[in-house]
Amino acid sequence: MVYLLGTHRSVADRLKLSTRRELGAGNFFWHVCEIARDLDRPLLFRHEDGVVVGHSLAELRDKVLRRAHWYAAEGVEPGTRVGVHLRDGLAGFLHHIAITALGGVTTLTNPRMPPDTAAHYFDRTDTALVVTDTEVPAVSGRRYVDEKTVDVPWDGPSPPLPDPHRHRDDDLVLISHSSGTTGVPKPTAFAHRTFSVGKRERLWKFPSRRTDRMLTALPHSHSSGISYLSLALMLGTPTMLADGTSGEAVAEAMNAFRPTLVLGFPGTLAELPISSLTAEAADTVHTWMGMGDASHERHIRPLVALGHTTANGTRSAGSTYVDGLGSSEMGMVLFKHVYTADSATYARAIGKPVRVVREAAALDDAGRVLPPGEAGLLGVRTPSVTPGYVNDETLNHLARSGDFFLTGDVVRQDENGTWYHLDRTPDVIETTGGAVYSLPLEEVVLNETKALDAAVIAVADPAAAGRSLPAAVVLFGHGDPPDAEEIRASCNLALARAGLATLAAVVVAGSRSELPVGVTGKVLKRELRERHRDLLTGAGQKGWHG
Repeated sequence: MVYLLGTHRSVADRLKLSTRRELGAGNFFWHVCEIARDLDRPLLFRHEDGVVVGHSLAELRDKVLRRAHWYAAEGVEPGTRVGVHLRDGLAGFLHHIAITALGGVTTLTNPRMPPDTAAHYFDRTDTALVVTDTEVPAVSGRRYVDEKTVDVPWDGPSPPLPDPHRHRDDDLVLISHSSGTTGVPKPTAFAHRTFSVGKRERLWKFPSRRTDRMLTALPHSHSSGISYLSLALMLGTPTMLADGTSGEAVAEAMNAFRPTLVLGFPGTLAELPISSLTAEAADTVHTWMGMGDASHERHIRPLVALGHTTANGTRSAGSTYVDGLGSSEMGMVLFKHVYTADSATYARAIGKPVRVVREAAALDDAGRVLPPGEAGLLGVRTPSVTPGYVNDETLNHLARSGDFFLTGDVVRQDENGTWYHLDRTPDVIETTGGAVYSLPLEEVVLNETKALDAAVIAVADPAAAGRSLPAAVVLFGHGDPPDAEEIRASCNLALARAGLATLAAVVVAGSRSELPVGVTGKVLKRELRERHRDLLTGAGQKGWHG
């Protein structure tokens, strides 16, 4: 759908932004301030001392300019890498704009990252100055500054922008880590031109009517959070930043703000306590957007039952869920699939590539393109893809296959051109009978058990050295969970009906710590594999629930 009339920013204003060749991720803010006719309208909202407070572009610009003067005085110049390690998502966004205004590069880290991991990450990325509001180990040669001190007293009007940088297309503007679910978080680079590709396209196709209000529960210390806050400013869409990525935080923000559009990683949206929503908040939403990994049917169905949709002037019960597959490295969501309350087929469908994708393919290990129906490594050719990993040529080499960037996903395409997400490459279960993909199994387990969350992982096959079998770790939200062996029996019947591999074991997680997630909310399957590797052996069965 194209949004032309009745939008927060007029067609003329969006044309100005989309046709400016020099506009990119490093300078978008100043272009928005130049074309905006509503500088004093509250635009970005959050809870402050228990009250929802809105900040206008004029206020945000003043805060950015003060920070830019502080950074300039500290010697930040083109190419300087500045760490931003903040719990305050809005403050982190403003620091990022100030740093890039001078040509600097923001090194973002999630404040939930363990301090030693954060310190190592700053080492890997050659970050010398870090602004933080939390504890990070002191390291020789790196300076840490308390975020409260980063401001410039200024009487009268806002200070002018000091020596604004003229960005080139390939100038780095951001280094943001991957989720870290498959290993150590990888420092992914984002450039002025490539990181703006998605936002240019969405100027016309993202919900932006004057009645639209957005809530983002994305981690704002992540590239996705920065990206959608940038888009909100470009579109002029009033946007609330949730105080955290938990389901409870989203419910509280929805009740206070009553958004029409809610964004989050799948794990966040899956944990939304629907019973905590007011009738007004539940009814107002028309679109949910999950991004990162594809979402499960079990988690989508309760959400699309809420809210409403309007088509041709007719209002209908039930909302829309836009399921998007993307990653830090892709630079934006590259596949999307739309579900409604009437959707009947899920099966981990990720839909079709978005318009900016020049080519998508399932590849074999030799880089050959596989025909529809065959599972392979997802390779994409798109202008939004990362320029590469910072200071890691080995990773950069492994991430390429000819002209394709390898996303780390296993996929297949059907005869109609619809793509399906089967697994992340490190999570494929190598059995004596061949590869077993965990995500279709998880889909069945979640639908069968109605559990809050589940993960299917590889555990050692005691009858075949070096081979594995699938096992499920299942977490229930409340009440007494069923017996693990009963779960396995019912799930295996359902899996057999679906023509999928059956489970060798089930572990019932007693709490979230037994089905852990990383700093971006994704299940840490790597940790689960290590914890349950010997589940099927005599030693591994001690304390086993299945």
